[in-house]
Amino acid sequence: MKFIMQMESKPDDIFAQLINFYNMPNLLPRQLKKVEIISKKENQIMTRETLVFKTIVKNEIVQESTHEIGNNEIKTIITSGPAKNSIINMKVKQKENGSNVEIDIDLKLSLKAKILLPIVKKVYANLLTGILYKIDTLIAEKKSK
Repeated sequence: MKFIMQMESKPDDIFAQLINFYNMPNLLPRQLKKVEIISKKENQIMTRETLVFKTIVKNEIVQESTHEIGNNEIKTIITSGPAKNSIINMKVKQKENGSNVEIDIDLKLSLKAKILLPIVKKVYANLLTGILYKIDTLIAEKKSK
């Protein structure tokens, strides 16, 4: 699943917020209950996320992820949980008036979770879209003060 989001903020500002894992639950408190940093190396951060899905029933999922940080790029590999081995690539690129964020999600689900694939894809896309819109809004608000 691939999509591009157009944003008004500069790539460096967006990227700085994307790798601020401590702040992620503040951006989407209903969907992202908690993010813990397990370890931090040069360009690699391991996190444990508690996600809340409120579809037909409320469900909490705890997963661990490895984030490889590059030049305005993040490659996230989910290392545990129902979406284990899923890969999310995000690239923030300069455009004329702002930025484009290219998102490529290779979603893998456990056998038990496969029947929920369409719902989970939508939830992940909405989660990332929500985070990016919130980041863009926060950056714009800071600049207007």
